[in-house]
Amino acid sequence: MDSVKIDELDRLVIGALLAQPRATHAVIGQAVRSSEATVSRRLARLRRAGAVRVVGAIDSQISHRARSVFVRLRCAPGAADELALPLAQWDETGSVKVLTGSVDCVAEIAYTSNEHLYRLMMHELPRFDGVMATFSNQVIRRFSTPHGWNPGLLPDTVVAELRAERRDRWSEHPEPDEAAPLSELDEHLVAVLIDDGRISWQDLAARCGVTPSTARRRTETLMAQGVLRMRTVVEPEVLGLTVNAFVWLTINPTKIGLAGEILARHRSVVMIAATTGDRNLCGEIAVASDSALYEFLSETVGHLPGLIHADVAVALRTVKRAGMIDPDLRTTAGSRSGS
Repeated sequence: MDSVKIDELDRLVIGALLAQPRATHAVIGQAVRSSEATVSRRLARLRRAGAVRVVGAIDSQISHRARSVFVRLRCAPGAADELALPLAQWDETGSVKVLTGSVDCVAEIAYTSNEHLYRLMMHELPRFDGVMATFSNQVIRRFSTPHGWNPGLLPDTVVAELRAERRDRWSEHPEPDEAAPLSELDEHLVAVLIDDGRISWQDLAARCGVTPSTARRRTETLMAQGVLRMRTVVEPEVLGLTVNAFVWLTINPTKIGLAGEILARHRSVVMIAATTGDRNLCGEIAVASDSALYEFLSETVGHLPGLIHADVAVALRTVKRAGMIDPDLRTTAGSRSGS
């Protein structure tokens, strides 16, 4: 990502996009009390610099296409940085981060079957040099995800108004017993929106060979079903939240739901999910400073009902987020391989 400095208006524009990723420039302008033209210029600059992007995503659990597992890796000294990029190049990884703490790397991996996961965990991961131990936590219930992250950049009333205009689901719902089938057109629409979540209905229709009204109707149907979700992707550091950390908690099983809901409502929580394995509640947080991290741990995590154990690891580098590898790291890897 190119170096970019943002001011308060930029932060407000990003806040509006987080609340409603497909909001028009006019709607964003109204939310941040600025003109449509100014919002257009600001957003174009932010997107050009790589500070923010909007993507569509198939909800793997709602669509029953895949399941998710968090894999934590403990590595030999110096090995985490070398294996993070090859791991990020897997199609199955949605995010990869290098950490400091009890583990050195964490990845969110999507798998389609137990056999698929078996191959990844038992055959592919062991091929990496320097992996000393692996821990896996399968996601079984999501309480919040980045699709609905609200870091508090805008007043709650404004966020609520913007969210009311969304056709996709920003909050979490239990997955249905049966998945809605996707047609060939649906697949094409989704593929385009995954690449550019703010593409106009006219351009989307042209790419897919249908009328704008058909493109919009089919896309909004997929959104209403929860199959297609929109997400504004921004590194917390861009917003001044310079401490990005992961928490792995052990909660009394009778209190997991209550603890998850409490964390899901907290502004510092980017995502939180109930999991299997050695920890049963896992999440990502973003705060402005070490003192803010201390306050979150002591005042929020420390008072969670049923808390038995808490483990925290601070992210040193984001290698991949929302399915995209950091362009600077891709360039670095390419120059190394060509030397």
